[in-house]
Amino acid sequence: MNTIELCRALKQLRLSGMADVLDTRLVQAQSEKLVHLDFLSVLVGDELQRRQDRLLARRLKEAAFRDPGKTLDAFDFDFNKKMNRKLVFELATARFVGQREDALLLGPPGTGK
Repeated sequence: MNTIELCRALKQLRLSGMADVLDTRLVQAQSEKLVHLDFLSVLVGDELQRRQDRLLARRLKEAAFRDPGKTLDAFDFDFNKKMNRKLVFELATARFVGQREDALLLGPPGTGK
């Protein structure tokens, strides 16, 4: 089976993430002399990463955020000097959910809690 047939088969199996990077990974495998298991691991990792990226993109689209490009890294903490930046980033990890703890945000209306 040549690479064209292999790409076609991967797409038929709905593994287009692997098919898209197959040529690149083959060159990498030859140049780095990857063993078969490492080569396969890299290909599977590419497929998993592609699926996670597509899932995140789909969820962001379905959420219909007003400003989808804004991230917490770009947030202006200078407008409110009392805001604890470290605490905000800690809350953003949502670690409290896994620890079965609560988060209570208090403040006047319209302050972006």
